[in-house]
Amino acid sequence: MMPGDRVRRWTVRIDPGAAADYTAADWADALVVVERGELEVECRSGQRARFAAGAVLTLVGLPVRRLYNPCSEPLVLTLAARSVPTDDCSRRRASHE
Repeated sequence: MMPGDRVRRWTVRIDPGAAADYTAADWADALVVVERGELEVECRSGQRARFAAGAVLTLVGLPVRRLYNPCSEPLVLTLAARSVPTDDCSRRRASHE
């Protein structure tokens, strides 16, 4: 990331039939784009939801347990999140709360 960048981006790949445990801190403040494949999100209750390529979502605040790739092709997710806020507006807003 270059100095002054306010957004960090990274890619997550999950192999066909594989799963990844969800750790909220790893996905904090992230906007998730399903670039390729299909994402299946399992909540702590056991309920699941599927998101196809092109879906845009956030997992912040959700009771997510695990992320699955139910397909026979690799799942590719692109994530984008704000870097630590450094602008004057954020500092002023925080000081007035």
